[in-house]
Amino acid sequence: MNKTSIKSEITKYIGKSMGSKEPRLNSWYVGITNDTNRRKAEHRINVLGLKYWRTFDAETMENANEIESYFSKKGTINRPSKNGANRFSKFVYVFRKPTSKPTGLNGPFTIDNIIDKLFE
Repeated sequence: MNKTSIKSEITKYIGKSMGSKEPRLNSWYVGITNDTNRRKAEHRINVLGLKYWRTFDAETMENANEIESYFSKKGTINRPSKNGANRFSKFVYVFRKPTSKPTGLNGPFTIDNIIDKLFE
């Protein structure tokens, strides 16, 4: 898939998830990685209960960086940087961040959330 197609697919994906052809991007994150499963775990997708996650193979790190930068300039919450990227970081991923971190009984039922709620 080429850069233009990936940009278009990400825009459509975000729009469809929000029910809008002109979606706001300020609650979305677009990043790059060489390992999508690791990155998904690092963003704590399952713990935070994030609903939307999608990945694309941009074929090169240069393409992936360009796509990430494009969406950052459009208003996503990520910064266009090569922080942890390496030459194998050819995957672009997109997900929607929750508006607030769920805790206690309002969020995932975990021992950490219960302890946090009890001792706030």
